[in-house]
Amino acid sequence: MRKNIIAQYGLQIAKYLFPFITLPYLTRVLGPDVYAIRAYILAAMTFMQIFLDYGFTMFGTKAIAECGDNIEAIRTNTSCIVVLRGLLCVAGAAILAAITPFLPITAANPLYVVLAYVGVCLKATLPDFVFQGLEDMGIITQRFVGSQIVSTILIFALIRKPSDLLLVPIFEGLSSLIAFVWSWDNVVRVRAIQFVKVSFSVALRAFKESSIFFLSNAATTVFNAFTTLMIGIYVVNHAQISYWAIAMTAITAVQSLYTPVTNSLYPHIVKSRDTKLLKKFLIIGTTLVLVGTVAFAFCSKLIMWVLGGPSYIAGSYVIVLLSPVLLLSFPSMLIGFPFLAAVGKVRELTISSIAAAIFHIVGLFLLGFSGMFSISAVALLRCATEAVMLGLRILFTRRTMAQEQNVEATIA
Repeated sequence: MRKNIIAQYGLQIAKYLFPFITLPYLTRVLGPDVYAIRAYILAAMTFMQIFLDYGFTMFGTKAIAECGDNIEAIRTNTSCIVVLRGLLCVAGAAILAAITPFLPITAANPLYVVLAYVGVCLKATLPDFVFQGLEDMGIITQRFVGSQIVSTILIFALIRKPSDLLLVPIFEGLSSLIAFVWSWDNVVRVRAIQFVKVSFSVALRAFKESSIFFLSNAATTVFNAFTTLMIGIYVVNHAQISYWAIAMTAITAVQSLYTPVTNSLYPHIVKSRDTKLLKKFLIIGTTLVLVGTVAFAFCSKLIMWVLGGPSYIAGSYVIVLLSPVLLLSFPSMLIGFPFLAAVGKVRELTISSIAAAIFHIVGLFLLGFSGMFSISAVALLRCATEAVMLGLRILFTRRTMAQEQNVEATIA
């Protein structure tokens, strides 16, 4: 597991190293108004990413991990997920075509939407669940770094002015295509996981089992993507949208440091139910995150200057207001998929996510209807939402631990 954690940290560092290289360049070259278009459409594509994945990454990881050395079972699960994701890509295209004309920014930039969606489809159909389920995650890091080098070079070489905006999704789509070919070549040719015919009943069962993961992921996505969409409706100043987008980019970048731990613990706990290791990560990690959160808020102006430039420093207050999310989200993520999902409490995990999402959505609409909608108010609401989700997950975790202790006592 240590090897996988290292590989995952390499991946997360790379995932934010490359964007942090290109982000300051793009914000300066495109300017706040044009960059807001990119930020807004990226938020919309986050919804599509969650829809196309449909929880198959988490479901697939669990299914592959439980297959052990049964190559036929691995082939069946892999083929099933590929077919279902392909169908979802078609459905997603229809949904996007229907929605795009009704959102001002997407309606004014339909070609950008199409190009961005192609890239999302390529990302959504990556076989990462295979690598995670087999606990061999090094290939994910290798292919990501290789593909991102290509798009980063092209962005710096060819994007020079705001009118070059459409080149951004083209280069990012090319990077996704390279990752797609690289990954599937490894799965099919190197690992000999060929596609097999899947019955309708098997596909339907996989779809149903993935739905609970999808609901949890979709609810969590509301925190970021739906909020940005609402900001695009209620906040007319494009610079303010850019402030929010950059602040959330910084927040997400720090949160990505939690992902290697959760991704590596998940298949490990599925197989071993090692809760002692989880507790160690929780205690040590939360302490480190507390220190990091204070430093993050203290360096808000520096962070905004690095990511956006001098014209974005006025939005540093957004980073300060959002910083508590970092402290609250770490334990929430750690007792989510690595524990609740791994021990079969996906329903409870989903309930916590949906309840928090409902709290957040209601809060957003109340702010809008009351005329109090502002970036500051939304940031405080985002922190409160994270606290609600953490509280619910702690409650469900305590109940689960108590149930397991009662079972052990009865057996003894």
